Amino acid sequence: MFKFLQRILMLLAFLCLTQICTHICEARLTDAELAEKARQMEQYFREMMKQTKVPGMAFCVSRSNKVIHTQAFGYTTIPSNSPQKVDTKTLFPISSVTKNFTAILVGALVDAGKLVLDDKVRKYVPDFFVKDEELSNEFTILDLISQRSGYPHFSADSLLKAGYDKKRILDTFKYLKHNSRSFRKEYGYQNIIYGIVGQVIENATGERYEDLVQEYIYGPMGMENASAIRLSAESSKFGYFKYLLSRFSHDKKKLGFFKAVTNLIVLTFRHKSKKVTESHARSMEEIFMQPENGLYQRFVATSGVSLSAEDFAKWMEMLANKGTYMGKQIVSQKVFEKLTSQHVKIDNIKPEDITFVKERYSRSNFWYGAGMFSAEYNDNGKNGRRILFHMGGIYGVTAFFCVVPEEDIAAGVACNMGGVALTLCAEYLIHQFLDLCLGFSKIDWIKREVDRKENFLKKHERFKRQMICKNLTPMERPDKYVGKYTCEIYGDVEVTEEDGELYISNGLRKAKLRHENGGIFSFLSKDMVESYGDTDEYASFFQDSYGSINSLYLSCFDENSTKFKKVTD
Repeated sequence: MFKFLQRILMLLAFLCLTQICTHICEARLTDAELAEKARQMEQYFREMMKQTKVPGMAFCVSRSNKVIHTQAFGYTTIPSNSPQKVDTKTLFPISSVTKNFTAILVGALVDAGKLVLDDKVRKYVPDFFVKDEELSNEFTILDLISQRSGYPHFSADSLLKAGYDKKRILDTFKYLKHNSRSFRKEYGYQNIIYGIVGQVIENATGERYEDLVQEYIYGPMGMENASAIRLSAESSKFGYFKYLLSRFSHDKKKLGFFKAVTNLIVLTFRHKSKKVTESHARSMEEIFMQPENGLYQRFVATSGVSLSAEDFAKWMEMLANKGTYMGKQIVSQKVFEKLTSQHVKIDNIKPEDITFVKERYSRSNFWYGAGMFSAEYNDNGKNGRRILFHMGGIYGVTAFFCVVPEEDIAAGVACNMGGVALTLCAEYLIHQFLDLCLGFSKIDWIKREVDRKENFLKKHERFKRQMICKNLTPMERPDKYVGKYTCEIYGDVEVTEEDGELYISNGLRKAKLRHENGGIFSFLSKDMVESYGDTDEYASFFQDSYGSINSLYLSCFDENSTKFKKVTD
């Protein structure tokens, strides 16, 4: 009797499973339907660009066995800068979406026997350290790529955005706040940490990052308009020649002098120039082109990859197919599953978060894997789907991709204005596309982006009024502020007086100080840092008990809430 009941239960379970699978298959969009949803997105892209003044965008949609749709919109730069119309071969920097490339590259090197995910970081980078020397020996490659380092979000990013060099940035790690109790337990999004992953990769193989992505990713996948070098090098033979010169010592050591010289000449002449986009930022309502300064490649494993819409689509196809592209294994399914596993839970997302909006993202099922987030995307708490995704946004560009395994849908967007503080249009356009595909309730994502920008500016204005208008007091004599100020992390800054005006400089950039209230001054963020947002920055001067100015706080150099101590007048 018991066996009979057991068989009946097994049969019922099988029938239920069959019904569920049939329902999923019936609900899944056909290729033609998915392509139609992609075409419907054109109106949203054009309206978003009109409302946000983004110059150009790229869009792609793929499945695990094919590319469904690629499209490009707009121009390479703003009208005053001789723009070209973008197409599906035009290169867009993808900023932190590069982290996804880096994680997959690490996986490919694991498959090739060059690395092990549990290898200690110091095996390849002996001078890697955190504040806790003993803990420095415990960090593994997986700890780095899964954002569970124990550092607060964006540690040392202010040095990167300000233009400090790579060595100086890495040397500051011994001063940074680090919570050993959070190590492997809490999520903390990092950029510089992924730069250290790049060092691990290069030291383990003896190869440069751009050569490794070419060997393990671009070449096998036929990604002809993908890059991990400066776009000025991709856009002209002269630029490419300068790039080859910059790496000549590496090539000479590897190939010998004569072969390196031959490569320099031959590769320069063979180089096919590519159409590239410029990067743009917004200060208040004005759109600026940002000059190329090497920020993307300063930590290439963090933000150095650029893609065309066509190659972005190939990447999406590979991710949708769990590491395989056109029958070629880019990374084994076993390693791919490890990379997409839920390594650290993200449990501190606020209800009002404008990136992970509460109507779509579950707060109880949110994780970081390795180079990918994993979350439940739902319709106000219903009909949830697991998605894999990553965003990118720094120094004039933004990008976003998303994979929905259950629906076999993968899509990506890149645009040449950003970063995240300036626009969320890439994220919101992907959300719009997912909502169309999944039949979710309507959200006006374009209005969300316009409102986000306006609310951000209003919030800043409220902050400014509260800070400046309360207990309004005059400034001290200008000469009292003049002098050199210093701290461990940022080194020296200097305040000078020129023609009755005060200026501040960190040796890299110089900004004019505008008095606001008492010892508080404002300055244009774009004058002091390379990667800037809509709002001003602030300098606050402090006095000792004798009324002498003895320290300074700069809002753009806020690591560890640092104060600069005055050392000379």
